[in-house]
Amino acid sequence: MSEVATAATPRLQALFLLALARNFYPPQHDRLVTALGSLEALLDAPEDELRRVELTGGQLQRLLEVRAGADPARALERLAAQGISVVGYGAAEYPELLAQLPDAPLLLFCKGDPGQMRHHGVAIVGSRKCSETGVRLAREFGRELGEAGIPVISGMALGIDGAAHRGALEAGDPTVAVLGCGVDQIYPPEHHELYADLAQRGLVLSEYPPGTEPRKEHFPQRNRIISGLARGVLVVEAALGSGALITARLALEQGREVFAVPGPVSSPFTKGTHHLIKTGAAKLVENVNDILVEFGTSKAALLKERYGTGRGKTSSDGGTGVIAREHSIQTDAKATNTGDDARATDHNKLSPQEHTILEAISYEGTHINDVVRRLGITTPECIAQLTMLEIRGLIAASSGGYYVRL
Repeated sequence: MSEVATAATPRLQALFLLALARNFYPPQHDRLVTALGSLEALLDAPEDELRRVELTGGQLQRLLEVRAGADPARALERLAAQGISVVGYGAAEYPELLAQLPDAPLLLFCKGDPGQMRHHGVAIVGSRKCSETGVRLAREFGRELGEAGIPVISGMALGIDGAAHRGALEAGDPTVAVLGCGVDQIYPPEHHELYADLAQRGLVLSEYPPGTEPRKEHFPQRNRIISGLARGVLVVEAALGSGALITARLALEQGREVFAVPGPVSSPFTKGTHHLIKTGAAKLVENVNDILVEFGTSKAALLKERYGTGRGKTSSDGGTGVIAREHSIQTDAKATNTGDDARATDHNKLSPQEHTILEAISYEGTHINDVVRRLGITTPECIAQLTMLEIRGLIAASSGGYYVRL
């Protein structure tokens, strides 16, 4: 169990208030601790003391309103009665990879076994609208990773996500679903049975308090947790504009490895994955060993470690010891900084119109017609400006009239 809702400690009560107030992350946590002496002091600190903490006006107002209207001890007890546990930032049970992020959630609400999120896993993501081949591949990768004892992390969405979870469940091994709503909400409703299996045999978690309904803006936000829990992210099928590309970008920003499965060049479902591969953002993957080699191991090595002393006996860290011990993600800081400096220089040389057009292009892909419509310019004028931005290396043209920001 975790530092859990079996006992609504003052620290957990304070973290619960911050979760209700929203948009509180480690920097705000640290400011409160520094100013108040402990996080627990938040429960009854005078208002004038809170006003001296370095918070935005909106954060402070929400915090005061939540503290005045909530009973965190009673709320946590109710959650425990519903089988929902909580894991707080700073606790030994909190996943170490996620804790490294500056925007790590301060409280995780869990349905299932919280211990499953502490092992180093691989996230599998992709589009909701996907091909039958994509579903099959996601399921196979999920099953093979599960067989090697590596937790599979995804978002329980239709399509690729759900198939990856099912593959891991077929292997009888850990899988973690990160939701964009409360863990008491089944979304999408089509995954009612999958949700039940995950809650019983895996883990469903969210940063959003129970009762929070799914909202469009929650899903890009939850993607940082999917990538943040993982050592690497595998994109199986993703069209340009897919939310899976947001997860891939977040993974790169977090220093994670990114992998992509290629597909037919004419398929709209693989335009995003092909873009990741072409730009060098992702390694082309054909089988599970193409992933594991980046972590200094193989499926055979993990199976030997896992079952070497008798089938069914796992290593102390759930079979992921090789990854945890041998792999540390390294970034070529010099190369990264050089590229960033060059792009920064190009940004400084942009005309106001070029800058406006660049800001209209997303990292996941934007169609030229959307740029024309949004900015109210002519298509020829837009093409000319896009061409200059492409020459400067700030965007890349893709098929079908899409442009991708680099």
